[in-house]
Amino acid sequence: MNPKSIVSFVLAILCFFSCKHSEPGWSLVWSDEFDGPEIDSMRWSRVGLGPSDWNNMMSLRKDLAYIEDGQLVLLGKINDRSSGDTTAFVTGGIESRGKVSFKLSRFEIKARFNSVNGFWPALWLMPDCSVPDNNYAEVDLMEHLNSDSFVYQTVHSRYSLSVNDSVPPHYSTAPIDASGWNIYAAEIYKDSLCLFTNGVKTLTYPKIDSLENQFPWADFPFYMILSNQLEGGWVGKVSDPGQLPSELRVDWVKVYEWKE
Repeated sequence: MNPKSIVSFVLAILCFFSCKHSEPGWSLVWSDEFDGPEIDSMRWSRVGLGPSDWNNMMSLRKDLAYIEDGQLVLLGKINDRSSGDTTAFVTGGIESRGKVSFKLSRFEIKARFNSVNGFWPALWLMPDCSVPDNNYAEVDLMEHLNSDSFVYQTVHSRYSLSVNDSVPPHYSTAPIDASGWNIYAAEIYKDSLCLFTNGVKTLTYPKIDSLENQFPWADFPFYMILSNQLEGGWVGKVSDPGQLPSELRVDWVKVYEWKE
């Protein structure tokens, strides 16, 4: 190779790497691989008992939310009354409220769960700040009911909760490997919100300026909730307690921010 060709080759290589480096895209800014001995209390808090369908069986018991083999394990069990809980069942959940939250980001979670009648695992986002009374913002990356072979992915706003908004659609369903690992994601932009299952886009929800309270997600940082819940108005009753424990496992949680 003559000197001129060598120079051209070197310049081409340098240009390739500089161009690749400068390309815009999602850049990983935070992750939890659950590879420590315990749930990281600097990142997560256990969810306690609450009044809503999703947390009215929650317990702070450590045997319901723990790390095993590099995975987060959240269980739902029959209440054996050993810890003072008074509910029929006890379930585990964790949240990053007040500890970890992100705005205008891509949230991605790899998870698996078993199928139990009355079991309602969920991976979702809520604003980590005070929200005006006339507004609401929730993102459900995954909700699964009973033994379905698919999951629900939904965005909730004050508009979607109070108006028959068939246009634009605010939820979708996606087929999953019901016995294996699946990856769920949400991307929040200033003018749209997109949901994914296993890399396939399942919903694009656009901002429509003429609709009041229709697109609040760009305004808030969001924290993450990973919850195992038994029973509720949507999922129904646990028809066979012999199927328990219900189990939600999370391999990792990742958050990306867009880099220009």
